[in-house]
Amino acid sequence: MKVVKLTFCLLCISMMVACSSKASKTETQPDSTATVEVAPQVLPVTVQTLNGYFLKNTYKLAEDTACILFADQSSFDKAFGMAKTMTNKVDKPDFDKNVVAAVALKATNTKTEIAISKAEKVDEMIHVYVEVTKGEPLTYTMQPLVLFSFPKEAGVSSVNFMMDGKVIKSFPLNVPPTN
Repeated sequence: MKVVKLTFCLLCISMMVACSSKASKTETQPDSTATVEVAPQVLPVTVQTLNGYFLKNTYKLAEDTACILFADQSSFDKAFGMAKTMTNKVDKPDFDKNVVAAVALKATNTKTEIAISKAEKVDEMIHVYVEVTKGEPLTYTMQPLVLFSFPKEAGVSSVNFMMDGKVIKSFPLNVPPTN
């Protein structure tokens, strides 16, 4: 009877050792069917505000919040007039090196500011984050506007204007990749 118990104990111990060595082997072997997700590459984009312009009253906004991209000086000049005074500096957009854009709101009698809080390149897209701040009532009507530019980057396929975590407008952008 002692021999049977001893044999049974040795058999149990050898099974436990065998199982534990198999478990450690399977834990160290890589799983060839596992998928690896690569996080999108997010890079900051430098935005330069363009000062010294106003939206012409002949330019009609299609939406309450209008996001606009300009391809050339001619289309830019149709929408904006120069607001040069004795003390301000008018920034001239460079359409060869930069993408020129604007965000405008319909005229209002509430103090309203539009700001670009950040811009970033996410894979082949540029995301421009827009913030609108409303203040006190005014005794006159104002045209909220922010005019800005950012560098053209090779391989960028679109520009997305973002507000409150949502895309409010998206534009295709064909900047050819560099060789």
